[in-house]
Amino acid sequence: MVNKLSKAEKKIAYDAKLCQLLDEYSQILIAAADNVGSTQLQNIRRGLRGDSVVLMGKNTMMKRSVRIHSEKTGNKTFLNLIPLLQVYNNIDYLVPFSCLSWSFLF
Repeated sequence: MVNKLSKAEKKIAYDAKLCQLLDEYSQILIAAADNVGSTQLQNIRRGLRGDSVVLMGKNTMMKRSVRIHSEKTGNKTFLNLIPLLQVYNNIDYLVPFSCLSWSFLF
């Protein structure tokens, strides 16, 4: 039987994944996902598989992770992401594996 992670363990895993992505990649695309259906999001994820990482999460968790990571690394440019998280309810981080040439998305 598979052990389920507690809420605290899930938050720690999410924080670690977001911090790892912020360290690993120099470019990030933030997409507002308000009023987007789950089927459409699933199709987008499927289409981007192999080309990028799609990371969704709760705004408060994202803000907290970005703030803590910024303090740990001393890189204050990450704090520029926080105002974007306050404008929209649902946000996706799209992290490309290659350069940002995603003309097929738009």
